[in-house]
Amino acid sequence: MLNAVYRYFFPPPIRDRASLAGFMSGEAAYLAQRSTYEFTRNTLAWHGQSAFGDTAFNDAFRICRWEAFASVLAGFSVLAFVRLDPGPGGRRDDLEAALVRLYAQMLGAYETPRHRTDWNDDLTDLAARLRALVPGEAPSAADVVRPAAARVYKTLPARAGNPREEKDVISNALRFGTIGFSERLENRLRPAEATASLLAG
Repeated sequence: MLNAVYRYFFPPPIRDRASLAGFMSGEAAYLAQRSTYEFTRNTLAWHGQSAFGDTAFNDAFRICRWEAFASVLAGFSVLAFVRLDPGPGGRRDDLEAALVRLYAQMLGAYETPRHRTDWNDDLTDLAARLRALVPGEAPSAADVVRPAAARVYKTLPARAGNPREEKDVISNALRFGTIGFSERLENRLRPAEATASLLAG
C-alpha cells in the first residue's frame, strides 16, 4: 500500500524504450478516453443514459476513442522526439525511425479495431511530422494537438450543432492534457539513457 502511494507521488524515471512506451501509451489512452467521454456526455446531457445503452451509438463512440488514442499518441511521440533529439550529428534520422517503430509497437499492443485494417497511414503521417520538425525548435501544445482535435471532431458520435465552439472545447481539452503530459515527461525522462535504449532497440 505505502509502496503504491510512494510510486504515485514519486514515479520512477523513464530510462528506456519499455518505460517510455508504457508512459506514453497510458497517458494517451487516458486523455483520449477522458476528452471524448466528457465532451459526449456534456453534449447529450440527460439523453446520455439512453445513448450509452445503445449498441450502434457505442460502436460509433468506440471508433472515436480509437482514433483519438492514435492521434493523441502521435502528438505525444512528437513531444518525446523533441526532448530526445540529439541534435546535429546525433543520429537524428535513426531516432526518427526508432520512434515510428515505437509508435507502431504501442498501437500494435492492442488488437486492431474492427473499423480498420491497419494503422499504416498513421505511421506514415508520424514519420512526416518528425521529419518536418526543425532541430532545436519545440512545437507548442496547440500545434501538437491540432491534428488530433480535427480527427476527434470528425469522429464524434454526438454534436450540438455549433462547430466552432465544439472544436474549441475539444482543442482546449486536448491542449491542457498535452501540457500536463509534457510536464510529466520532462520531470521523468532521462533523455540520454532513453535515446540509447531506443537506438539499440
